Amino acid sequence: MLELQRHIDCPMWDALGSPLVPWPGMKYACFKVLQAYCKVFDQQELYDLIVRKTCQACKCPRDTHAVYHQQLTSVRDRLGFKSDSHTSKIDARQLGYTWAPPGLLTSAKVKKYFDLIPPEKVPKIASTGERYRDKQLAYQLPKQDLAMTYCKHVEPQHRSSYEDFVSARNEIALDIGFVKDAPNATKCVGCTESLKQGDLAVIAPKFRDSMMWHPRCFCCTACQELLVDLTYCVFDDKLYCERHYAEMLKPRCNACDEVSFFVHFLRWKIF
Repeated sequence: MLELQRHIDCPMWDALGSPLVPWPGMKYACFKVLQAYCKVFDQQELYDLIVRKTCQACKCPRDTHAVYHQQLTSVRDRLGFKSDSHTSKIDARQLGYTWAPPGLLTSAKVKKYFDLIPPEKVPKIASTGERYRDKQLAYQLPKQDLAMTYCKHVEPQHRSSYEDFVSARNEIALDIGFVKDAPNATKCVGCTESLKQGDLAVIAPKFRDSMMWHPRCFCCTACQELLVDLTYCVFDDKLYCERHYAEMLKPRCNACDEVSFFVHFLRWKIF
């Protein structure tokens, strides 16, 4: 059911005030009933307004905006990660990119890396690839999952649970991959095809050193998208973006896009 009182600032409120809403009780309908109604009466716009995550200002999906996060500078900085030996020392913008993969020390290696991923996903400045990266940052690393500062709907009694979840995730699951030359011939974990000695390979430190991926294969198991800036979570020995890692452990509100500790508590109490 749509439990709206807990999400009073959600964009769903504006949607429910739309003249498209045929009857007041609609806001208490479950999503399946709403979907069936909209399909039968050709009201897909209504379904989009209520169910999909929308911008409060223009009603466009939030992740289609060029800039959703207020800070799209360094993923490492946003996650609070310290610099290490794999941190990129290259000025990506001087090479015409918005980001450079960590671990590569020459511009030639950076170009070689980007030649190995789909052209439309290469983050060249002012390109489709730059917009793709911005969108993926907003989608895969929702800021409300990263810090309490960006959460509006975590009740005081559940804040310690939120902090525990974030701390455990950061310690156990969350990390940033890096790129290096494959030291010997092996198989890509993603596609199982060969990686030859000297090929550029992505390494995920929370996995075994022998596990490597082609740059095009370092993807989230759930959404199959490239892991933005090589940021990943590990769960059951599989790669996930932070969004889908969190959703395997906590339910997410369809309106405000925050994971819910209240619902998780109720399920535990009931079952």
